[in-house]
Amino acid sequence: MSKKVGLFLFLLALYFASSSSYSLINLLSNSEEEQGKESKVVELTKTYTPQLWTDFKILDIDAELCSLKGKGILESLSFKSIRRNLTYDKAKYVYGKFNDNQVSITCARLEERTFVYTSVAGPDATIVERLRNEIVQKL
Repeated sequence: MSKKVGLFLFLLALYFASSSSYSLINLLSNSEEEQGKESKVVELTKTYTPQLWTDFKILDIDAELCSLKGKGILESLSFKSIRRNLTYDKAKYVYGKFNDNQVSITCARLEERTFVYTSVAGPDATIVERLRNEIVQKL
């Protein structure tokens, strides 16, 4: 019952806030003095279109061992911010960054084997392809 009352009060407050001449965002962000001034618009532009290269393999090792191997490969290639995600039972993940490039290695248990999916993204297609090829070859 209290959830229904809370939801009703929230919807009622939302209705009155939307029908009033001032929005909560305007009240919090701009004072009356600032409302008279012109605001400067900043345009965000893309610096590049990202390239994404992927590949997969099926290995005869455990998924956790695969993720350890993936972490070692990224360390040997001088990747930074390497993280392993071991929270899931059926799949283990390794992430890393190399300059503007990012890598994800997914090691998923597939019966008695491991399915490894590698993806590399970055601004330069030749570098992304080379990184992907080196990682997959070392796996």
